[in-house]
Order: sequence, then structure tokens, then C-alpha cells
Amino acid sequence: MIKSEKSFDTGLRILEVLKILLSNNFSKSEIINMLKNSSNCENVYTNEAFIKYFNTLESSGLKINKNKNKYELVNALMNIEITEDEKKILLYILNNYKILHNDENEEAVKTATVKINKFLFNFANYDTIEEIFLKKPEFTDNIKESLIKTLNKLIKDNLLVKINYKKKQNVEEEIILELKDIIERNNNIYILGYSKEHERNKRILIDSITSLEQMPQKSTNTSISSSVTFEIYGKLVSLYKLKPSEKLVDFSENSRTISNTDDDKDLLLKRLLKYGENCKILKPESLQKELLSLTDSILKNLEGN
Repeated sequence: MIKSEKSFDTGLRILEVLKILLSNNFSKSEIINMLKNSSNCENVYTNEAFIKYFNTLESSGLKINKNKNKYELVNALMNIEITEDEKKILLYILNNYKILHNDENEEAVKTATVKINKFLFNFANYDTIEEIFLKKPEFTDNIKESLIKTLNKLIKDNLLVKINYKKKQNVEEEIILELKDIIERNNNIYILGYSKEHERNKRILIDSITSLEQMPQKSTNTSISSSVTFEIYGKLVSLYKLKPSEKLVDFSENSRTISNTDDDKDLLLKRLLKYGENCKILKPESLQKELLSLTDSILKNLEGN
């Protein structure tokens, strides 16, 4: 095998450093470790070599800053200029990243922002981004803040959780869930989970939770059996729009067969009921029976009135 020329090796290492800095900000030791893991680079990692690498990149029009022991590539090979209105919208979105209520997703947003920022000409410097993600969420309700932190920890622990919560008419119910996620909808925050006993996903408003108890059993992370398959007819065929948790599994000229995997089954049941004769639940059988029961209950209430 012919050994590559030294100048070629140096150029390759410079490109490897550029690729690393495009992905995020790193310290010198972190960059060295990443280069060591690359089979394309020989072990030439002296301070003098790094100075040459950075000088070469800067002579190419790339600016590198050192911030708290980490090297930051301020710009990329190609920059996109955004308007002030676009900048305000992006900053608004970033300042509200806490609606994800999930540490891993929040970290992913931060990492993506750092990457994207290198291509934006007039958006924000690294300090501004750091300040946004270090800022504590503004909760006016300390109890709610504490509950969200507790729920996030319970999700990470991956143990079953017994939840007591208030339903309508202040009727309290108990359910054991495999916690999946925390979401925010219309300024309300919900915990999502899967009930093995009821074979369904459940969405619970955290304001309705009265108590939490972590169980010793591990979550099995199974939610496949919670899927619901239904068929729609008539005008719904052309008007119906698939929800994020749905997919089309079959179709004909007069019907569509849809599978829903993640929605709270109580809420899904009420939605399907609104479609009347233009909708039919195909499976599971338990939900078919619940639909009939709910229909009978509504009819009895109407007769009473």
C-alpha cells in the first residue's frame, strides 16, 4: 500500500477538524479524541499543529472563537442571511423550547440550534444560545413545576407508576401506567402513558393528578397492542385528514381503513363517535363494546331529558 503524502494527510486532518466543529463546539482534548477515532488521521496532535489547522481554516474565511475552553466555529463555508422578523420568530421558538418537557428532546433542540447557527449570518452568538438554554422555565405554579420534574424523573427511571387523578364530576380514578412523554396542548400539560391492564394509551391532565406512586416493576415498553383500526365512509373519505399518530392501511373507492397507535383511547372514542354512521371500529373488540356502551349511555341521557 502506498503511503499518502504528508501534505495530503495534513489537509485531511484540517477537513476532519472542520467537520467536527460544524457539528458542535468542542475542547481541544475532545477534538483530539475524535480525530483518534478516525482511521483516516495519523496521530499528529501537537499545539503547533492545532494552531496551523485553525490558521488554515481562518485564512479560508472561517472564524474560530475560544469560549470557556471550547472552540466555536462562528460561520460556515456558506451563510444564509435572515430578516429581522425571521430572527424574532426563531428566537421566540427557542425561548419556548421548554414546552417539550423532555430533557433529551431539549438537548436535541440545543444541539441542532448550535449547528444551524453556524450557517446563519445575523442570528445569535453562542453566548445568547447558552443563555436561552440555561434560563429556568417561568412557572407561576411551583407545585406544577415540581410535578413536571418528578414526572420527567419517573420517565427516565422506566418504572411503572400508579397515578390517582380526578375525572369529570370530581370522580377520582386510579391507573397504573408506563410513562411515555409529557406534552403541552392549548396551554395545558399532559402526561402520556400506556396501561397494560386496559391495553390502551392514556393522556392525563397533570392538574388533575392527586397522587403519584412509583412501583417496583419495570416498564415493558409495549404499546403495540394499543392500536385501533377503524374504517371511514361517505364524505369522510375525501375530507378526513390523518392525525400524527395515524396511518392509512387500506383503501377502496368508497372507504379508508386507518390505524391509530398513540392517541388516548377515551378521547379517540369520543372523536370517532362524532363521525356517526360514517365510521366503524374494526378492532380491538373491547373498543367496539365501549363504543356501543357509550352510545347507549348517550341515548339514555337524551331520553331522560
